[in-house]
Parts: sequence; C-alpha cells; structure tokens
Amino acid sequence: MSITGNLKTMELAELLQWLSQGRKSGTLHINNGKVEKQIFFEEGTIVSSAASDPKEYLGHFLVSHGFIDELTLAKAMEMQEDNKMLLGKILLTIGAISETDLDRMLRLKAEESIYEIFTWSQGEFRFADGDLPDYHMWPLALSVTAVVLEGHQRVDEWKQIRARIPNSNVVPVATRELRTAARDPGVEKILALVDDDRTVQEIGLQTHSGEFHVCRVLYEQIRAGSLKIVRPRQIKAEVAAQPPPENNGDSVDADALLRIADLHIGSREFSRAIRHLRAAQNLEPDSNRIKQTVEAAEKRIIIAIRQDGIDIKAVPTLECDPAALDSLDISPQQGFILTRVNGTYDIQTILKITPVPPLEAQVLIWKLHQAGHIGMDPPKK
Repeated sequence: MSITGNLKTMELAELLQWLSQGRKSGTLHINNGKVEKQIFFEEGTIVSSAASDPKEYLGHFLVSHGFIDELTLAKAMEMQEDNKMLLGKILLTIGAISETDLDRMLRLKAEESIYEIFTWSQGEFRFADGDLPDYHMWPLALSVTAVVLEGHQRVDEWKQIRARIPNSNVVPVATRELRTAARDPGVEKILALVDDDRTVQEIGLQTHSGEFHVCRVLYEQIRAGSLKIVRPRQIKAEVAAQPPPENNGDSVDADALLRIADLHIGSREFSRAIRHLRAAQNLEPDSNRIKQTVEAAEKRIIIAIRQDGIDIKAVPTLECDPAALDSLDISPQQGFILTRVNGTYDIQTILKITPVPPLEAQVLIWKLHQAGHIGMDPPKK
C-alpha cells in the first residue's frame, strides 16, 4: 500500500509512527522543493536514509566531522568510479577510517538527516511500498520512537538557535578566545574559520557542514559569551532570495516550468534554467517524460559550457589577485570554488570536493571563467 500527502496535513511524527506500527517495508520520499530525502524502512524499522543535498553525502559528512580531508575524498570518489564499491567500504579499505567510526558516523548521518525534516514547515511525501535500493546498505536499525522524540527536541533547539542566529547570512564575531571542552576536529574546524568576516553560510561551505551543525557549534559559543552575531551581509547574486517562477501568462505546472527553463538556456541564464528544471521535477517526480526532458535540457547546458572551454579535465588557474578575493562580487559557492583553484586540481577533482550539485558547480565555474576570474589550462597528461 502506498501513501501520499503533505506534512501540513500529516505530521512527520505521525507518518513515521504509522509506518513503524504497520511494520512497513519500502522508501519514504519527502521533498520540500529544495531537497529530497529518502527514509528506508524494513518491517517498520528505519535502516538508512539518503538526501539530494551533497552536504549529506557520506564523503562530505566525514569531511565536516574531521575524519577525512578533501584530497582523501577526491581519491576515494575516483576509486569509486573505477570499481563501483560503496564509498564507505573504499575508505575502510584504504585505512582512512575505522569500521567502528564508520558505523557511528553512518548512524549519525542518517539520524541528522531525518531530524532536519522535523524543522521543515512543509513538504510533499509519498511512501513506495516494497521499494528499496537494489544495492546493499550498511546495516542500521533506528528506533522510530527514539527518532521522533529527538526530532521534537531538535525543533525546540532550532527555535532557540534561530533567536540568536536568524539566518545563514549573518557574521559571527569572536569577543574572546573560542574554546571547546571536547576535542572534536569538526567543531574545531568551524571555530577556526570565525574571522569576523565569513558568514555562517561561508563557514558551512568551507567545512562541508550543514547549516544546523554550524549554527549549533556557534550557538554554544554565544551562550558562553565568546561570540556575537553582527550585520546580515548583503546577499550576492547566486544566493539572493529567488522570486516565484515566472509564468508569462501560463499556469505554473511542470510543462510551463520546462518552457521557461528552455528560454533561459537559450539566453544562457543557466542558473535560472536549472532552478526551473528542479521545480518541474519536484512537481511531477514520478513522470518519466519530465525526467527525460530535464535530462535533455541538462545535456544542453553541459554542451554549451563545454563549447566555452569548460573541459571536465581542464585545470583552472587563478587570474585574479588572491588577496582581492574578498572584494569580488561573487557568491559564497563561487568563493569556495575559487579557494580550491590551485593550478593542480582539474575541474573533475574540484567537482568531487565541492558540496554543491555537479551541474550547478560546473555552471559556477563557467561563470567565474566568463568573468575572467579563472583561466583554463589544457588537461594534464
């Protein structure tokens, strides 16, 4: 039996408990228009989760908690392309993490992903009965009751944090030395990036961390009197609040969004095109026709930026003064990419270590190239 609905009419806690009590097996899909999450059930027990947000991928999650660095992540992902093994098993094989730590982090990743859904104000959901991934998942067994209790606590905690850190565009400023009792590499990386200039969003990008994790670390410093939050920084082009999709007189359905995306591709406004493509998929996630149309449109974007010299194996080089990076009119995502341009990494490697979806990241690189901030060296032999 499948079930569909909206979190406004059926709360997440009620939905999870219904699946647990019914001893359901299958995949729960939840989409808030920006991120899609999947929760996998076997006989009413949560056995794993997944998300479309790259920061929730295992590799980026391990970077954010200080278990591996970006170079290890890039190498492991390259090995994964060759042998198709799960990333966790590759990291075990090369000795980058112990089995105990991997098990603990996989469990924490699954829990954190689900807890975030409790903070969503809305989201469409559907449960695909009996539908589970055809690959072997790392064995987890999460109690729905425990997840629901912690999820409600997370909502209360998030409200307290938001009262002091209203959004991700504010700047944390240290009022005295930042200290933490626990020797946590992930926490220390976040605090090390507090420089009275970086925003919360920029700290999250640089550490591959989700917004809640960064805000929770900073909130503890605020409570200790070591940190204050100052001016919301002017939001730059890539992260500005986006208006509702234009409809040009048409109803805003999936086909209308695809038509608008097509116009944006034609005018080389690739970021806007991608937003409309994602919105179309969100409206009709089960439509093969929409999926195929979106894939064709994405290929057109890739072809267009390839024609402008963005070869996946080309090596980007910095064409601007590194000391002037902070003064450039670029988004935090573009800033992250620029700080990884070192004359050695090719675009393929940068995509692996960037906590931004690959297509969006390639468009960001294209924009930096078009603006003259980076050049392109030919692929290395």
